[in-house]
Amino acid sequence: MSTLQRFRGDSMLKVPLLGRTLTLYRQGAWLALFLFLATMSLCNLPWRLVPAVGEILQLLIAVVGFYLSAALIGSFTANHVDTATASRRWL
Repeated sequence: MSTLQRFRGDSMLKVPLLGRTLTLYRQGAWLALFLFLATMSLCNLPWRLVPAVGEILQLLIAVVGFYLSAALIGSFTANHVDTATASRRWL
């Protein structure tokens, strides 16, 4: 079992959508919400006080935080793909 699967937990809802399947996860949704709030808090710090690299660090924190948040909430895969295969391609 991958780390991403352990963080996501069991699937909560599977929605067929345009020939693909959107799978939302129970435990991962709460962790992703916390990660989203933490990312927003870190992005609102006064990064301009760090000379030369403040804006770059703020952008990197935003990209990594939002990517992990999306990976924890759910996966959008082709029909009939199991959750193990879906989580392998994210991380």
